[in-house]
Amino acid sequence: MILTKRVLIHLLIYTKFLAFVQSELITFGIVGALSGLGYYVYDKYKCVYQECCTDEYIPADLDRLEYVLTTKLYGQQIAHETITNALRGHLRSHNSSKALVMSFHGTPGTGKNYVVQMIGKTFYKNGVQSNYFHFFNGRNDFPLQQKVDDYKEDLYKIIFKGLQQCERSMFVFDEVDKMPEGLLNVLVPFLDYNNYHKSIKNSESVYQNKAIFIFLSNTGSAKIVHHLKNLWEKGKKREDTKLQDFEKLVASGAFFEKGGFHYSDTIQASVIDHYVPFLPLEEMHVRKCLAKSFTDRDVTPTEEMLEEVLSHLTFGPEPHNLYSMAGCKRIEQKVAAIVYRKQSEFKPID
Repeated sequence: MILTKRVLIHLLIYTKFLAFVQSELITFGIVGALSGLGYYVYDKYKCVYQECCTDEYIPADLDRLEYVLTTKLYGQQIAHETITNALRGHLRSHNSSKALVMSFHGTPGTGKNYVVQMIGKTFYKNGVQSNYFHFFNGRNDFPLQQKVDDYKEDLYKIIFKGLQQCERSMFVFDEVDKMPEGLLNVLVPFLDYNNYHKSIKNSESVYQNKAIFIFLSNTGSAKIVHHLKNLWEKGKKREDTKLQDFEKLVASGAFFEKGGFHYSDTIQASVIDHYVPFLPLEEMHVRKCLAKSFTDRDVTPTEEMLEEVLSHLTFGPEPHNLYSMAGCKRIEQKVAAIVYRKQSEFKPID
């Protein structure tokens, strides 16, 4: 009787244990299923609430870019054609093994930064505020030559992380001529054919390098101005000039002038695809900039107002003085001051 009672007690304990285990397994299964479902829902709908590396957030609307450059970029037919063709060719290639690398060169105020802003705005849904649009300024971000090794390490990590997040990232380097010499050498593995891909991926996998790198610099600008003037003196019209007239001059100027490109591996390794010249602006181009600046303020300028702004600008080189030495860069504040003064003259006195 005692033995029977003990057996019954053990059976009861074992039965409860089995029930507990079964209950825990069911709970674990439900939790696992819910976790899997939650991850699926998050993965499926996360791009509704945050930027993702998808066509929705990276429309790359080059038709819109073409329109903006046609209507708002003055006197830069070479830059316009070179940039749009380069972007279209890069995006349409389904087996690109190299990032697109362009370097913009020219005097201040010729539109280099303006074009970059337009590319960013038409490329990404969030424009230049996109997490995939990375902007560096040579003067502000890399001010000290003696810290170039630290800058290299930090820059490499930023580029690597950016490409891991989105292979369609864009990296813009402004004021390259103000960067420490040697800094840009760290970019070569990202710019060259397959180097970045082979170092982080299975070499047998298919990989399309969709990244875009753009450099902005004043280096080579003196050569651009001098050569354009010589062509003008020989009777060649500005609109008849071609990329081939300037590209070698620009590359040479960038390589030998002080700055980030000085004896740089980026030039020696031939990883820059296009050296894009931004030609100095003539008076007729500056007048278009002025007209737009006044129109943006809902003002129709008189000839007197236009001449007043032009009188503040310097044209050169001697003796012809064909080109605005600051392009359209200094006109915004001049226009703003004139508009304010004119409006104040007609403002009724209390």
